[in-house]
Amino acid sequence: MINTPIRVGLIGLGRSGWDLHAAGLAELDQYTIVAVADPDPERRAEARSRFTCATYSEPEALLGDPQVELVVVATPSHTHVPLGLAALDARKHVVVEKPMAQTTADVDTLMAAADKADRIVTCFQNNRFEPIFMAVRKVIDSGRLGELVLIRRSIHRYIRRADWQVLRAFGGGELSNTASHFLDQLLLLLDDGPIELLADLRHTVSAGDAEDHVKLVLKPKTGPLVDLESSCTIATPQNTWFIAGTTGTLASVAGGLHITWYDPATVDEPRLVEGAAPERAYPSPETITWQEETIQTPPGSGLRTLLYYQHLARTLRDGEDLFVTPKSVRRQIDIIERARQRTGLL
Repeated sequence: MINTPIRVGLIGLGRSGWDLHAAGLAELDQYTIVAVADPDPERRAEARSRFTCATYSEPEALLGDPQVELVVVATPSHTHVPLGLAALDARKHVVVEKPMAQTTADVDTLMAAADKADRIVTCFQNNRFEPIFMAVRKVIDSGRLGELVLIRRSIHRYIRRADWQVLRAFGGGELSNTASHFLDQLLLLLDDGPIELLADLRHTVSAGDAEDHVKLVLKPKTGPLVDLESSCTIATPQNTWFIAGTTGTLASVAGGLHITWYDPATVDEPRLVEGAAPERAYPSPETITWQEETIQTPPGSGLRTLLYYQHLARTLRDGEDLFVTPKSVRRQIDIIERARQRTGLL
């Protein structure tokens, strides 16, 4: 059993289910897709042809398939929790697409069900493996930026969406379905502890009734202020990453990151001069020897999914600690839930 491929049942063959999960799993020897479920007969036929797997029109039939060991829930957001719970009740391990849930209470329910079933439940936060994010963490860990003061994350484009993700009844909205990826990243850069929240969610240019413009400002008790913008309403995008620290600054550039920093050991402490300024002028800026580096990062599209599932395979087969724990995702859902409560976009 230890060396056999993990037998996957995939629920949902849409953009995420087919283009991300199925495509990624097909590249990994650690997995084999043994069953799929989707109401569209053409999609089922395509999966049967590609994977020689069992196909079902309803999720319940897939959950009853004894060949299925791991269930991947890649369906619209409002179905994630009920399908996740049903899979755990069927004693399957479960990967739930993001958002894992709409409320922290639902995350708690999923964790309790996983404990009862003695199975793993996790969320598909594959952007934890985004190459540029991993490079950002490496720069921060190097200490070159000093004490972090501000982290700004911007996901800007102008697009008038008209798909199911613009409907609140389906769990749609920019916050849950796009910003959640980047909120998850940012929370990994903060210490545990309480976070003050300012939230502005707006429905602007898209169809439907869900927000398509998100502005969150997170203020932890210690550490940097965090500014997240995820918007369909900005035609002139800003840097996707901007981090200011006491000894350096990081900014995203085409193809990677640019860092400007200095070694604090090469400068003296500022000398305070009280009283009238000599010659009624502010002193000239001190001379600082700045260093610069541009770090190239590869595109992250397929790599994120492969790394995610490779880590999960080591958990399921080798007993390695789960990389994306429900507890870590719960913190993200708490912010999302609070933002919706404060803006009325529930």
